[in-house]
Amino acid sequence: MPTRPVMSKPPKRVISSKKSLAPNTVIWRYLRFDRFVWMLRERKLWFSRPFKFEDRWEGLFPPAYRKKAREYAQANNIPFGELDQDLLKRLLKNRYAHFVNCWHVGEHESDAMWRLYALAPNGIAIQSTVGDVNQYLVPRPHGSEAVTYYDPSDDICSPTIFSGPHDFCFKRNSFAWEQEYRFWFCDNNLLQNIEAGKAFWEGFLSPELQVHISQMRRIVKKVVVAPGASDEFIKEVMAACSKHLTGRPRIVVERSYSDQTWESFTK
Repeated sequence: MPTRPVMSKPPKRVISSKKSLAPNTVIWRYLRFDRFVWMLRERKLWFSRPFKFEDRWEGLFPPAYRKKAREYAQANNIPFGELDQDLLKRLLKNRYAHFVNCWHVGEHESDAMWRLYALAPNGIAIQSTVGDVNQYLVPRPHGSEAVTYYDPSDDICSPTIFSGPHDFCFKRNSFAWEQEYRFWFCDNNLLQNIEAGKAFWEGFLSPELQVHISQMRRIVKKVVVAPGASDEFIKEVMAACSKHLTGRPRIVVERSYSDQTWESFTK
């Protein structure tokens, strides 16, 4: 009889903590115009807890981590329930006890980001760098890291189950087009309470953290207006920059690269 082919398991994907990208790496923050004006007026950047984001997987480690924990418990005759409680604390800490601010990595604009996060044609994209966001927030972020994208069915492992990227820096590969970079702060009181096993309620948590920007001109390198923006809207953006960003040099306000015509490249 012919032998049935043996199906090989997919190879393990070993993931270690990502270092921050080079300080001069270009990043973009896409946002609505009203959020942009608030940022200029208050001189603050808005950080949210991961559980407030739309993706219901925010702050969750890859499923393979839990599978491997169960395998480890079985192999070492350890009650899995005890280990699972540690994993639950880890999940709660990363999902609830951090504040995160998200940017897009790339030398150029992203049409998808315009549509989803800036409500084009009446949105804004701020161009900055990893180094300047880290340096000119007061206090400085507790950490920053590029998001790691993965397939939930991957056999993912890390040097130890408690190393690797932060759980709120994992996202499913269906979001890979976002090319996201994240800055974060820790809620130390909640971290301690979760570790101690104390209960908490979502409704009693402050939903966001507002962080002071010490030098707005170092974080806002350039302002790009969404594709299809009207002349009136561009004037409104320029007026907001002039009002809240006084001094020299003036902040550069540009139309989107996408608004250039095909003919303009044939000349």
